[in-house]
Amino acid sequence: MLDTQKTTPNIILRQVVGWVLVLPLLISFVRLPFPFPLRFLLELGVIAASAYGVRFAWRHATPRVAVFALFVTLLNVISMFMLGTASVLKALYIIAWLYGYPYYSNWVYWNF
Repeated sequence: MLDTQKTTPNIILRQVVGWVLVLPLLISFVRLPFPFPLRFLLELGVIAASAYGVRFAWRHATPRVAVFALFVTLLNVISMFMLGTASVLKALYIIAWLYGYPYYSNWVYWNF
């Protein structure tokens, strides 16, 4: 891990964000016609890639970036078991859609 006084280089920060946030989001949009066990293995692969991003962050980034990567990975694991998607960004989208869509669609219907 780098010293706390130094900043994380941009290329390292991009790699950590790619492994922890972007890759799980892209894989969550893949809808394969596979039965349950194969889909679960794909999600476990996404969690493993996110864990690799945490390991990469602990080795090459500042502690702040490493803790951020660990926190996002834990949120990915929680969203995998709670909502069935291994991406915290898609989980936030699903929750916003469930709570916001009925009100927004009702407003659009009655105002246009």
